[in-house]
Amino acid sequence: MSGSRKVFATQRNERFHIPGHAFPVALGGPEGRVAARVGSAPSAHLGYSEGDLYVQPCPGGLPVLCNGTVLSASRWLEHGDRLSVANVEIEVKVAPESVELRVRVAEDENLTEPPRIVSPVAPGAGAAGDAPIHPVAFRPKAIASRPRRELRLRRATLAGWGVLAALLALGWFVLTSRSVGVQIEPAPERVSFRGGVELRLGERFLIRPGRYTLVAERAGYRPLEAEVEITREPRQELRFDLRPLPGRLSVDAGGVIAAVLVEGVPVGTAPLEGLEVEPGERELRVEAERYRPHAETVRIEGAGVEQRVSVSLEPLWAEVSLSSTPPGAAVRVDGVKLGETPLTAELLSGERELQLSLAGYKPHAQRLQVVASQPQLVPIIELRPSDGNLVVTSEPSGAALRVGDRYRGETPLDIFLAPGSEHTLSLAKAGYSSETVLVSVRSGESRSVEVTLEPRLGEIEVAARPVDAELLVDGVSRGPASQSLRLLATSHEIEIRKPGFETYRASVAVKADFPQRVEVELRSLEAPPARLAVEIRSAEGHVLRLMPVGSFRMGASRREPGRRANETLRDVELVRPFYLSTAEVTNRQFRRFRTEHLSGRIGAASLETDHHPVVQVSWHDAAAYCNWLSERESLPAAYAARDGKLAPVSPPTTGYRLPTEAEWEWAARYAGRAAPSKYAWGDSLPVPPGSGNYADSSAYGVLPGVLDGYDDGYPGTSPAESFVANAVGLFGLGGNVAEWVQDLYAIHPAGAALERDPLGPEEEGEHRVIRGASYLHSTVTELRLSFRDYGLAPRPDVGFRIARYAE
Repeated sequence: MSGSRKVFATQRNERFHIPGHAFPVALGGPEGRVAARVGSAPSAHLGYSEGDLYVQPCPGGLPVLCNGTVLSASRWLEHGDRLSVANVEIEVKVAPESVELRVRVAEDENLTEPPRIVSPVAPGAGAAGDAPIHPVAFRPKAIASRPRRELRLRRATLAGWGVLAALLALGWFVLTSRSVGVQIEPAPERVSFRGGVELRLGERFLIRPGRYTLVAERAGYRPLEAEVEITREPRQELRFDLRPLPGRLSVDAGGVIAAVLVEGVPVGTAPLEGLEVEPGERELRVEAERYRPHAETVRIEGAGVEQRVSVSLEPLWAEVSLSSTPPGAAVRVDGVKLGETPLTAELLSGERELQLSLAGYKPHAQRLQVVASQPQLVPIIELRPSDGNLVVTSEPSGAALRVGDRYRGETPLDIFLAPGSEHTLSLAKAGYSSETVLVSVRSGESRSVEVTLEPRLGEIEVAARPVDAELLVDGVSRGPASQSLRLLATSHEIEIRKPGFETYRASVAVKADFPQRVEVELRSLEAPPARLAVEIRSAEGHVLRLMPVGSFRMGASRREPGRRANETLRDVELVRPFYLSTAEVTNRQFRRFRTEHLSGRIGAASLETDHHPVVQVSWHDAAAYCNWLSERESLPAAYAARDGKLAPVSPPTTGYRLPTEAEWEWAARYAGRAAPSKYAWGDSLPVPPGSGNYADSSAYGVLPGVLDGYDDGYPGTSPAESFVANAVGLFGLGGNVAEWVQDLYAIHPAGAALERDPLGPEEEGEHRVIRGASYLHSTVTELRLSFRDYGLAPRPDVGFRIARYAE
């Protein structure tokens, strides 16, 4: 309310103005100005402060009701409030410029005379006119004697002055105080201002301007003590929230000593009692070594409420029982010694490496799959007696040693053999007869055996022009070039030289009991050498490109992912120029040689299309095609019949042939590149789009494994010149179909001496090398250009391309 409002009282249709200096005004009692003489003492006082009215009940007076509720404390009056005392009712009407008290008396009122409040407003004065206030007449009763009357007068006077002083102090306090509303959530049980005097009127307080400490308390919440400043604003509002007390949390992990974390912060070790935790949703985590961590969300009630959480941790281990024959073997799991057999141990779940060792017996190792909480009884482990040591030497050294069917290396060799049985030792060396020896060893024994190999010789006749040229065999001069020699039945480097002439070098595979003749005519250096064509074309339309020559390393490092044991590293030098066809031989080209040939189909995909590579051909079919093509062009055959089968002619001719394995790898990985390539497209996976024909998504349902997300569009073979050519213009070396090469299959020893123009192993064998991936391949191993396969029989994914020496 505004401090400029005027206060009026209306009774029996008469309106009276109550000036501000007349407050406080008594309600009832003999001196009351409103509802006079209702009771023997005033029932309440009406106060006025800065335009607002309030009512304060008086002790000893009649009950005063406000809106039907008995007043027990002071209260600000609002528009529409109704005060009742005895048979008098007062209605409060608040307007912007005034406050009106409408007084009504019930029909059975007992007032001896009408209540006198103020003089009526003089006619014409209007609502704003001020009229003088007339006191109510007072008639004292007679008293028995003079002394008694004087004592009463004195007491009455003192009481009056006391009441007047109290009213003046109250008035001063009311006039200088401000109305302050205090809203606290949740509602406190006790609220007060420390540092001053306040008068509470319902939810509001009268308090003088200044600095105070607001104090509020409620059970289960932290006490509130807030420094506040009351300004001179008429009405002010204060708002605060009470903070609940923390809850008390106890955690039990079922007897397991476990770390307890709240909101990721370690707070102690279970069992944990009475931990104070702020209220709200909290993440509780319980962790113990060798147990699965437990996590849950706990709603902390706070207010000091005790809460208990019981956790059952899931073990990450299981009991594993081990025994051995004989017992007493040392047990190690993942390299940690646990004891000796028999033994029951608690092992963590997962795959574990178990090792047993006992003096005089072979170490035993195996993998254990441990499942948490599932006890496991491992079958009794029977330890075998330790091997005997055998040192194998040969004359000459360097013989390949096999024990049974297992290759063990080259002599001299130190090996271990199982005791108690005979072992077959097979020794072989190129140019020497193979030898077989039966040996046995005792447990823990060390012994040696020496085997002498008999040389196998072959005859070779060299006819050279000019006749006075010099012959070198394996770098050693043997005299005039034209002569007959008996050499070990192995590969030899032949060199024929003479000053002024171009030196002839070739690798010759000498065969026992198979005489050979080498005819050489040295080219004079006085005449300029004929230029070799970069590209030639065969009678069947094959395009062959001249390959660059050079030195490189075949195979792959052991650290290369996907590498197989047969990809040993060896150094090679290609010296003799050669041509290699740009694409594989097609169905149409091969059917000119063998009209009845069928390449077949794979699933629903046909392999018979004319311009697709021919497949379902054996190595001998491919060699026969090369001889047929050489015959058409009057070139010397590259293969000769031997024991009903075709074999390469030594020394090699200039006729059409299959590329050697070294030529194939050089053309696929090294030629035209600054560094060797791992895959046909580069050095990393995944396979880029358009890189070649592999086992792709178009072959789903046809092949057991495909490259996810790669689609070359061909579930079977593709045209021979599909996709992009490599750095030297060759198609399909890394895909479409795998390819036969000339060499017999063998695993070459690592670190061997440099080989020039190698033709492959000369020892007898069945299988031939297959190089390159095909449309059936999708793994890291098969897609690499160093991948080696072997076989002899036809396959639906193996074809071939042709080669020939340039001169």
